[in-house]
Amino acid sequence: MDRVTLLLLAGSAVFNAGANTLMKYAFGYKEELLQGSVLTVVSRILLNPFALLGIGCFGISFMFLSAALTKTDLSVAYPVMSGLVYVLVLAVSVLLFSEQVTVLRIAGMAVILLGIWLVSIG
Repeated sequence: MDRVTLLLLAGSAVFNAGANTLMKYAFGYKEELLQGSVLTVVSRILLNPFALLGIGCFGISFMFLSAALTKTDLSVAYPVMSGLVYVLVLAVSVLLFSEQVTVLRIAGMAVILLGIWLVSIG
């Protein structure tokens, strides 16, 4: 995989992780979000500025991944991008949301990343 493709995948991962972080910040543990009519719930989601920023980040992530797919196989690009997202989201979860990372979670992450690495070199 060349540097440009790797940079495109990294860009996709950063914006994807950013989008998920914004969604967590906007809606995490806010059960009242789902109370009321469907229209009320949809309007709460669509009018939340952090959700709108998250949607924008998902769009930018899509553009980076689309560009990367012009240069490499989907079966390689998506796992590599997803692996980077896993690592970024883990860091954000600990640093911003004070989530606990257990040895079992780290072991699971290591197995996933090993699988992604094997896919990318094969």
